[in-house]
This record gives sequence, C-alpha cells and structure tokens, in this order.
Amino acid sequence: MTGAYLLASVFPQRITCCAALSLGWQPGPPPTPPLEQTKAFWYQWFMATGRGEEFVRQHGRSFARFQWDSWSPPGWFDDALFERVARSFENPDWPDVTLHSYRVRWGEADPDPRYAELARKQIEAEVILVPTLVLHGDDDRVVLPDSSEGKEPYFTAGYERVLLPGVGHFPTREAPGQVRERLERFLVDFGRQ
Repeated sequence: MTGAYLLASVFPQRITCCAALSLGWQPGPPPTPPLEQTKAFWYQWFMATGRGEEFVRQHGRSFARFQWDSWSPPGWFDDALFERVARSFENPDWPDVTLHSYRVRWGEADPDPRYAELARKQIEAEVILVPTLVLHGDDDRVVLPDSSEGKEPYFTAGYERVLLPGVGHFPTREAPGQVRERLERFLVDFGRQ
C-alpha cells in the first residue's frame, strides 16, 4: 500500500486529491491475488521462507538486480544507476527491513505495534473520498496492470487510471515526462480546489 493511499483512506481531510503509481487500491486486507499476479509476486512468497531469507541476506544485491531486470522492459536503467542505488543495500538494516516489509504484508510477520491503530483504520476504510489518479505502466511485470482496473467503486470523488504505454514498474524513471504531464494536469484540475 502506498503512503498516498494510506493518507487518502485514513486522513482524507488532510488532502484535496491523491495520485499513486503502479498500484490499485481496495478496502480491507490484501486478498490472495489471482494466479497470474501471484506468479509475478514470486519474490514476496520466496522471502517468506527460511531459504528465501537466507538468500536475501547472502545475495541481496543480485536479488535486487534480478528484480530490476525483470520488473520492466529492458533499458530503463544502466549499471551505474544500479550501483549507486545498491550502495544502500550495504546498510546492516537493509535485509531485516526488506524481509519484514514483505512478510508483514501477507501476515507472515507481526506488524510494528506502534502503528497498530493506523493499520486498523486503514483496513477498516471502505472508500477513498478524494479524486484519485493512478499511473500504471502497461508493461509492469510485477504489479500487473489489470490489478488497478475496475477500482472505481472504491473512489467516491472519481478514479482516473492511466496506462502508460511501454512502461514497466518504475514510471517515474521510465517515463518521467509522461508522469509529470499527467500529474500536472491532475493537480491543476483537483489540487487547487
């Protein structure tokens, strides 16, 4: 769940609109996804196992590189960019944070009790009350594009879904001009109200 959806679903009075990337929203805890989406989420299930944990701890850089290579069409990044980002994997907390983030999503780890009340409110939210834009790459190979389709009933002030052609999981990196243009248009329409 993105921070934008969290804010929009739990604290809609604090914002005038919501924009999200590469992810749909619906109320309640995440359901078990359809099989094609489950296949794309293989890495999340892998990290929930002891062997997956061991692999991430021992081979975090190659694990991340494999994901970058497979989540979007080729050519969206170069080795220099990956190496700059990969330095963050050297943080000793990186494996624990990464593993916990995905495990807690599927109930395979306990959430941080400091955020229990916020999590409860998020799960109980039934609709999003502000206009919402989601930008989704039509070639996203990890959060499949159809996962953001048909979500209109959950958005009482409007839901606009834009598929970006030839874009994978990282729209801001792969198509920054298209993202900027769509966001500007959306914010002009709703952000100033």
